[in-house]
Amino acid sequence: MKKILLASNNQGKVERFKNLTVLAGLDIEIVTPAELSIKEIEVIENGATLADNAEIKARAYFGKVNVPIIANDTGFWTDTEGFIATPKRIALQGEAESVFSEQEISQKLLAFWKQKATDNGGAVDAAWVEAFILVHPDGTTKTARAKREVILTDTVFGEPHPQMPVRALYISKITNKPAVTHTPAEELEEMQPVIEALKTLLAE
Repeated sequence: MKKILLASNNQGKVERFKNLTVLAGLDIEIVTPAELSIKEIEVIENGATLADNAEIKARAYFGKVNVPIIANDTGFWTDTEGFIATPKRIALQGEAESVFSEQEISQKLLAFWKQKATDNGGAVDAAWVEAFILVHPDGTTKTARAKREVILTDTVFGEPHPQMPVRALYISKITNKPAVTHTPAEELEEMQPVIEALKTLLAE
């Protein structure tokens, strides 16, 4: 099994990547900096694009391991506002994350995105746009992108995930169902664009 370092210790992201590699049928073991006793590195995501930010994250660990490094950056786009570059910073009103608990951050983000839908009559066309990068030990890179179209609403359809609260607010355009109510089969259907991006990125 091929080992790949995920340039993050965020448990929500770790869980997501591990699940997606299984769904994609990839013989990959995702490991984290913590699992390799590497201190997590804080980076400044000041790239001009999502792909730039993903590479900044991955490059922070370049030279520290002898395995490929994977990273991603995600943007949430709405039809009325385009990309909102720093939703968490806006939701926290400039306060440092360390001031809040994970649950408090989740609630503030939920309120932020809920208000965006309310401002647009209760629902607005939106999309998750993601850029992925794989940095090989020799420094060469490979990139892939994915887009999942959704409808952002001001209705909370289920229990928000503490690290992915906006998921409780949107309806997938692929399944026409709230994302938090998906069966495993529907979840697979919604995540297909991301799965195909990872297959492109990680295929030999």
